[in-house]
Amino acid sequence: MNQIRYFSLTIFALLLIVVVSCDKNDAADNPLVGTWEYVESFEDFSMTVTITFRADQTGTSIMVVTLAGETESETTNFTYSTSGTKLTLTESNESTVLIYSVSGNKLTITEDGEQIVFTRK
Repeated sequence: MNQIRYFSLTIFALLLIVVVSCDKNDAADNPLVGTWEYVESFEDFSMTVTITFRADQTGTSIMVVTLAGETESETTNFTYSTSGTKLTLTESNESTVLIYSVSGNKLTITEDGEQIVFTRK
C-alpha cells in the first residue's frame, strides 16, 4: 500500500504537469480546452490520468491507479494560465510551472526533461 501512495504522489506531481492552457479564454481559440487522457500499464500496475481544461481557466484531473489488485483514485481541481510554452498550474495555493505543447490531438507536458503525452478524448 505504501508503494501505491508513493506512486500516487509521483503521478499527482505529473498531473500538475499536465494542466495546460492558452492565453485566451475563448474555447474556440484555446487548443487545451477539452478532456485529455494518459494511460500506462504493465504487469500488475495500471494508471489512467484524465484531465479536463475549461475555457474559464479552471480544470479537474482524475487519477486512477491500480497496483496488485488495489485501486485508488484522486480528483483534483485547479486553475491554470499560460505564457508562451510555459504553463502555470495552481492547486491549493501552490503553483507549478511546466513546459507544454499541443500538436493535433496530442498534448505534451515536459518537466525536468521528462515528457508525458496525453491524447484528446
